[in-house]
Amino acid sequence: MTGTDDSDRPVDRFESARNTALQHRDGGTCLHCRHDRCGQHAWAIEELARHPGGRKLLRQLGHPISPDDSTEEGQPR
Repeated sequence: MTGTDDSDRPVDRFESARNTALQHRDGGTCLHCRHDRCGQHAWAIEELARHPGGRKLLRQLGHPISPDDSTEEGQPR
């Protein structure tokens, strides 16, 4: 795999989401940010909310976690 290949492994998605969330803390931005909006950051929050460790990180970063966000993937709502 090269640096430009997209990975679909859960661990790689989690790490990418973690890095994105950390990059955006305290008002940080990335190359995906446009006019105070960032689809990459929105994806990262959604991805992290699917995992217990991700939810813990989101709480540490001050992101509110709704009850729907704590539902594990594949579990009934």
